Amino acid sequence: MTRRADGRAIVEDVSVEVGAGEVVAVVGASGSGKSSFLRLLNRLDEPTAGTVYLAGIDFRRVPARELRRRVGLVLQSAWLFPGTVADNLRFGPASRGERLDDAVVERLLRRVDLDGYGERSVERLSGGESQRVALARTLANAPEAMLLDEPTSALDGPTRDHVELLLREIVAERRLACVLVTHDPAQARRLATRVVVLEHGRLARQGRPQEVL
Repeated sequence: MTRRADGRAIVEDVSVEVGAGEVVAVVGASGSGKSSFLRLLNRLDEPTAGTVYLAGIDFRRVPARELRRRVGLVLQSAWLFPGTVADNLRFGPASRGERLDDAVVERLLRRVDLDGYGERSVERLSGGESQRVALARTLANAPEAMLLDEPTSALDGPTRDHVELLLREIVAERRLACVLVTHDPAQARRLATRVVVLEHGRLARQGRPQEVL
């Protein structure tokens, strides 16, 4: 897969397969194309050559809204909609004409250790709580794959450890195909089953964390 803009290659001829229950960490220096690569995976940007296959189907054949439900995205800074925590969890299903009942909302919140937070305003959340709400909101869409763009870089050490533990458990439980962009090699060692190194937008090497890092 390739992405060119303004006459230069941002991502060039990168081919990676991610299986169910696998966490692939994408690492590299600043400007190496990590986040640009991630944006191609659910069509926030379009590849100029090549494509992405989701469960064997060219993702261009999947409507954008459905694609972004099936391939969830959690960003570095949790961007939440104004309102309550429950409002945020219900947003995705509501856009498809579905309503999450209170029991489902509470079950999702319990899974990210936020029992009883449903009616809390998002303005009253800490950074770690906001990130866990963003994770629960992604899970509310029942994704098949999850993209994580520096999901813990804005968190302190103990909160980071908590979110990492949740991510490991959820990926394993739901058998999610997961792509993690991180600037932190130690985090890649902790979370990833495989590591991909990008250099100047190209795939430099990939393999098990202990081999590549």
